Amino acid sequence: MAGEYVRKENAMCNIPQDFADKKIGSCPFCKTEEPGWLTREEWKVIGSNNYYFKCPCCESEFMVPKDDVTGLSYTKVTFSGKQKAKAGKTLNVPYVTIVKIGLSVKTPQNMVLKDEEIPLPQLKQFCNGE
Repeated sequence: MAGEYVRKENAMCNIPQDFADKKIGSCPFCKTEEPGWLTREEWKVIGSNNYYFKCPCCESEFMVPKDDVTGLSYTKVTFSGKQKAKAGKTLNVPYVTIVKIGLSVKTPQNMVLKDEEIPLPQLKQFCNGE
């Protein structure tokens, strides 16, 4: 089940909002420094739940597994950590799936990222031309 994108400015503790503002930070595509990320959560009966993040400036959207946002997948003690290690992923790094690249920032170079799941630091490096 998925809801609408929202930004809760007055929330005391909003884990996905804090993750977006601090970990994602500036938008990798439009480069807006503090875009005011919008978030929504997707609950699944089977499989992992996901958080979605949307840049209100360029409309680009990302998906990050809930356990990467909360840090539960950063250790092999948890089920999600075991699954992540089994897939050959780095444990203490959030993995981002690019759901949509905003029309105003879409280029042939960044279109290769559409629907890809990549580590967040690698996404930032790619978008910065490094």
